[in-house]
Amino acid sequence: MIPWQAVVAAALMGAIVCYTHYEIPSFTSGQGKRRTAHAVLIVVSLAFGAMGACTLDLPMPTWLVFALGFGTVHVPAAAILALKRARGAGMS
Repeated sequence: MIPWQAVVAAALMGAIVCYTHYEIPSFTSGQGKRRTAHAVLIVVSLAFGAMGACTLDLPMPTWLVFALGFGTVHVPAAAILALKRARGAGMS
C-alpha cells in the first residue's frame, strides 16, 4: 500500500521542480548559464533520487522514493528563485 502522504509530497515536489525550471530563465542571463543551471539541477537530482531509491529500505515503491529525492534537490533553488522574485531582483 502506498502512503497517501508520500504521494501528496511527490506531487508537491513535482510542482517545485516545474517552478524552478520555469523561473531559471527569468533570473539567469546567457543561454550557456541557463543550460548549465538546468543541467546541474537535473544531473544532481537524478543521482540523488537514484541513490535514495537504491539504498533506502522504505515501505514505499522505489519510484516514489526517487521522485521525492529528485524534488528535494530542487527545493533550495526554488526558495532562492522565489526570494529573488519577491525582491524584484534582476538577472545575474
